Amino acid sequence: MTVLVTISETLSGAELSDALVGDVLAVGCDLGSVQNNSFAPLIDKGANTGKQDLYVRHDGATDPITNCGWYLQAYNTSLSWTYGGARTPALDIAALWDLGDASGTSKNNADGLSGGLWLDQKWDASAVQQFDSSVSNVWIYKTGVGNSLANKIPTHVNSMVYDNATVETDATTPVAGSIGKAADTVLGDRSHAKKRIYIPSAYAEGGYYQWETVFAYSFTS
Repeated sequence: MTVLVTISETLSGAELSDALVGDVLAVGCDLGSVQNNSFAPLIDKGANTGKQDLYVRHDGATDPITNCGWYLQAYNTSLSWTYGGARTPALDIAALWDLGDASGTSKNNADGLSGGLWLDQKWDASAVQQFDSSVSNVWIYKTGVGNSLANKIPTHVNSMVYDNATVETDATTPVAGSIGKAADTVLGDRSHAKKRIYIPSAYAEGGYYQWETVFAYSFTS
């Protein structure tokens, strides 16, 4: 028996399906355009608003999925998708690691030092709190953090929610790395994460960047 995982932008929405540059067949998640000294998705830098919501759920009827986590890898052209970036998949992923390794910690890039792809796993963080590592659950993808399956970022207990008649509700007793079946109020039946891409003020390499975000999990029927 297999289990199907869905990653959507809303609590019970459809699978991510943004068109990707380079191939009409390739779909995924477009974070938008990011400027130096800022982040994307961006609404208001000073107010720290703007984020890409990612809700993970599955269709298992009895058991949870476990060992859940996130990591990045180079865009895989072996799937017959055409790379649409300005360099190569290898150079794009290397740039992400370099940006993450050198990143500062400003949640809204106020000092111009924040860089790379960030993950926030506190689902109910306020606009002021989100991507603030002092009050939220924030990871920066970099060397040794989310750069391989072995170094995946586990789903955090503070990301776990359930669909309570279309109302996002905190799971009662969540477990790191586990997502329950539908209507599981204890573990939660969704993991709600948020992402941003940051560019420091001194970064000079523009153009399209493409990579793969992998959600890994285990399932035993």
